[in-house]
Order: sequence, then C-alpha cells, then structure tokens
Amino acid sequence: MRKLSVEEIKKEELKMLDVLMEFCNNHNLRCLLVGGTLLGAIRHKGFIPWDDDIDVCMPRSDYEKLIKLYENEGQKYQIYSGERNGIFYPYAQLVNINTSMDIRYSENAEKKLWVDILPVDGLPEDMEMVKNVYRRCSFYRKMYFLIDAKLGEGRTEFKKYLKYLLKPVAKLIGKRYCVNKIIDIASENCYEGSKYVGVVTAGIYGVGERMLKADFEKTVYVEFEGKKYPTFSCWDSYLTGIYQDYMVLPPEQKRQTHGMEVYLDD
Repeated sequence: MRKLSVEEIKKEELKMLDVLMEFCNNHNLRCLLVGGTLLGAIRHKGFIPWDDDIDVCMPRSDYEKLIKLYENEGQKYQIYSGERNGIFYPYAQLVNINTSMDIRYSENAEKKLWVDILPVDGLPEDMEMVKNVYRRCSFYRKMYFLIDAKLGEGRTEFKKYLKYLLKPVAKLIGKRYCVNKIIDIASENCYEGSKYVGVVTAGIYGVGERMLKADFEKTVYVEFEGKKYPTFSCWDSYLTGIYQDYMVLPPEQKRQTHGMEVYLDD
C-alpha cells in the first residue's frame, strides 16, 4: 500500500465530498458544509492549511434517508454507520474502503479515510437545557474516545497519564452504550418540532452549535477548493458561536491535525 501525502489525502477527500454531494443532489437531500470545513471555506476558501478532514451535516430526516438509500455493495466509497453495519459511531461516515490508517492517538485499527456526515437535531429554547444536552453528550463522547486511546500518547503529560486511569473504566462502559446514550440525548428534541437546531451527536463546540431552524433551512453557497458548496444562511453567527473571532488565525500551538497516516491500495 502507498502512503499518501497530506495534499493527496485532501484530494481524495474532495473526491469523496463530490460523490456524496452528487448523491444527495440526485435524491433531494440537503448536505451542507459545517464545522472546520465551513470555517476553511469562509476564511481560506478551502481547507484550513493544517486541517485534514471534511465535515458535512444534514437534517436528521435527510440523514436517515441517506443511510437507507446509499448502496454500499461493490462501491469504493461506502457509508459506515451503526444503522448500516454496526460501526460504533453516533453519526455516519463516507469512507474509502481501499484505504487504511494509523492515527497517533487512536488504537482503532479499522479506520478508513473518511468524510464525517453529522445529523442535525432539534434543541431546546431554554439555554440551560441546551447546555445540559451538550454536557451529557460530552461525557459519553469522552468515554467513547478513551476506549480507543493509545496509552502513553497525549498532547500533554497530564493527558498521557490520565488515560492509564480512565481507559479501563471507559472499556467497561463500552462503545455501544456510549453511542446509544449520545443518540438518545440527541433525539430528545424532534427536529421538525423545534425552533432551534444543531449538531448534537458530534457537537464538540457545545451551545455554540445552536442555530435558528428557519435560518439553518435557508441554503447559500460558499467557495471551497475552487468549487461552490452549500451551507446554511446563518454561517456567520454559527462560526462566531463556536470560534468567536473566527477570521483570526489561532496561535501555532493550537493548529493541530488528526495526526493520521493514510495508506491507499492502488
């Protein structure tokens, strides 16, 4: 297998993004840039220079239709999700099955090069209740990632040693339990009946993820790596909510990648 350069990784991810967008367009499903990918589109008109993945989001109903409609058999690009094949994520991924990966901080040996597909769920109107939703999800998300965490690896010495204490506890809880709890929490507020919505199952930014549904459902197009891709009309308030002054570059010590090595079977 051939090791891909960072630029080759990004080119392959762009191919995957276009495959996903074409499928969603053909089936009238909304698929929108979100998170760091959206930030890259606005600030850099492409990938954040030190970033190495792509995130999209979909209303929960469209997300569920995608999982049912997308044909995996014989396809180079496949949908991985708990609903399809028991993969333990609270969201879906489009993956290139001809790749394998080694990630510095993870022991997940079955990881493939991916595009994250994140469902958008309803959120409460009361901000304290919103905080509670994200707080509970964050707990189970941390437990989940600890299960695959590599012992002796970490961005700080404290985190390295803390893994030795917490990983056995996380393994007792188990991935499936963590994933089910996150999905249960995200499903407490129905998308269709909510005034506010946001990415919950992978909502690492907390309450800053929340958007007015009326604004989220208005689509605009932004430039990303020389092409136009859809996102939601409230992208400015969304990016401000999760990054604050999002046009200012972070200090160099915070410009972190996933630390992944990707290998392609030609």
